[in-house]
Amino acid sequence: MADARVETTGAMVRLTLPTVGLSMALSLVTTYLPLTLRRYTGSATLIGLAIGGEGLFALAIPLVVGAASDRTWTRWGRRRPYMVAAAPVMALAMALAPMQPGYIRIAACVFVFFAAYHVYTPPFQALIPDSVPYARHGQVQGIQTLMRGLGMFAGMVGAGLLLEQWEPLPYVLASGLLLAVTAVTVLTIVETPPESSRSGPRQSIVAMLRETLETTQAEKGIHRFLVANYLWEATVQGVRPFILLFFMYVLGVQAGGGALLLGWLGITYIVGGVASGVLADRYGRFRVMWGGLFVYLAGCIIGIFVHDVRWVIVLLPLFGAGGSAVMTLPYTIMMAMMPPGRLGQFTGLYSLSRGLAMVTAPLFVGLLIDLFSPYMPESRGYSVIWPITATMVGVSMLVFRTVKAPRTSVRVV
Repeated sequence: MADARVETTGAMVRLTLPTVGLSMALSLVTTYLPLTLRRYTGSATLIGLAIGGEGLFALAIPLVVGAASDRTWTRWGRRRPYMVAAAPVMALAMALAPMQPGYIRIAACVFVFFAAYHVYTPPFQALIPDSVPYARHGQVQGIQTLMRGLGMFAGMVGAGLLLEQWEPLPYVLASGLLLAVTAVTVLTIVETPPESSRSGPRQSIVAMLRETLETTQAEKGIHRFLVANYLWEATVQGVRPFILLFFMYVLGVQAGGGALLLGWLGITYIVGGVASGVLADRYGRFRVMWGGLFVYLAGCIIGIFVHDVRWVIVLLPLFGAGGSAVMTLPYTIMMAMMPPGRLGQFTGLYSLSRGLAMVTAPLFVGLLIDLFSPYMPESRGYSVIWPITATMVGVSMLVFRTVKAPRTSVRVV
């Protein structure tokens, strides 16, 4: 049974607060660090490798940590110890990254950052449905999207203003924020011990991982859903490292102007994410997800033809609103599909699909930018990001239409 204090809006805010720090850190590393890397390499492929290569860590870490957090119990609970262990490593690697004097050293800091990130996120994400009743999963995901949007806004707009004063400054501030919000959640959220009737016999982690993969193979709906989720995450991870460069080389705006555009996008993301969470609880997660996908696809297609910053300002809300629904609702949908008692394992599997997108999408998009740059000299190849994104959204819709909504709503612990 969920802790009663996590059924209130205030408790949900405290529960999801680390998302602000995670989102700000991720925005800095994936949006502004490519500008630093650009000083050491002109290859979009190498930039994509530095930012996306971290996904190699996601191939193993989320599954292992997710499964381990299911079978862990300490006086701090089963999820929070992993958050406490990973947060300082993540913060230190992020603070040091912009201070490094070369491509290899920056990439090494990024790899360490994301290794700790993938230790942190599966237990943290599993802590949310652990603590909140099923009927309010849409609401808590909406609150989490609000937190994510605030972190994006701080990381994109705030960093754009602070970088001119001292380049490492926003990274240092984000490191401190991450540690602070982690402390608030760890110290104020009380985990409830798992029900002994559902805990089952203790298994080795290898056995639990094998069981997770076997269950996924048997559950075709989960398998197809993870493929769709991979494509949704790839649309974000493929564009994020190059969006500021697109603003600069295609729209002709400076880094400060690009930061303001990203801030405008962040505002629409916040509004759309909160609204989609509330609407999902009221009208159904699948129905709202489909609405978001159609809006998202329309935004990507229109982006192919827009090269005037004035039109971009008008159309960014369309892209942001659809994208926020597509990023907010997948985990709430998968919650209802997870077998009882294995939330951490399947959250790790969910994180694995995201990690695959993190490693492949930046590399793939960066490679295509380099390949098309001779044929798009006016944009240096960066215009290619929109047809790629639109194609991935379209394919994801074909996959998602084969996933059926669960007939019953089961509370998973």
